[in-house]
Amino acid sequence: MEKILCALLIIAGLLACNPDKERKVNDAEAKFTTSDASELFFKNVRQGYYDKETMDAAKLEIYRIKERNQVEDQPILNVAIVINWRYDEAYIITEPNAYLQQQDTLTIFWQDTAQQQQGTYEYLPGNKESHYQLASRIYNSLQDKHQLYIPSPEGEQVPFLARRSEREAFRKTMVDYYRLVDLY
Repeated sequence: MEKILCALLIIAGLLACNPDKERKVNDAEAKFTTSDASELFFKNVRQGYYDKETMDAAKLEIYRIKERNQVEDQPILNVAIVINWRYDEAYIITEPNAYLQQQDTLTIFWQDTAQQQQGTYEYLPGNKESHYQLASRIYNSLQDKHQLYIPSPEGEQVPFLARRSEREAFRKTMVDYYRLVDLY
């Protein structure tokens, strides 16, 4: 009996360390308000994993995950968390690298080989809602294990967020953002 109870406690402990890693979010309903508790959690627990840039005049703090890919010769779309402490708000912004900035409109193709489905995400740089929607759609695609592609100038499909490290940096930033605005 003691062995069974001990095994159950170990399993419960392991499950508690990895809370719902497959969880998805509603990409249509953007939320930007933060709570004191979520800001404290981010600043005390998660901030150390990020490079911080402070924009004093605008009263903004920008956080970019340290493990992000910063190459310029392949398509990379990093995301950054912006905290507007004056208004208790946080935003997610997309930051395309130089490879992607050559395009007027960012088109991302997704493909689900298991369900035999595919589609596209179109993005024109815009306001905080459009950044949120694109980042959340990509996050949900990563959660669904979609393959992502970007069209090259020659018309070929170039793998996008194909490496595990790139996907994890994107996913972790989004989870931290969702926690910050109490969506996760």
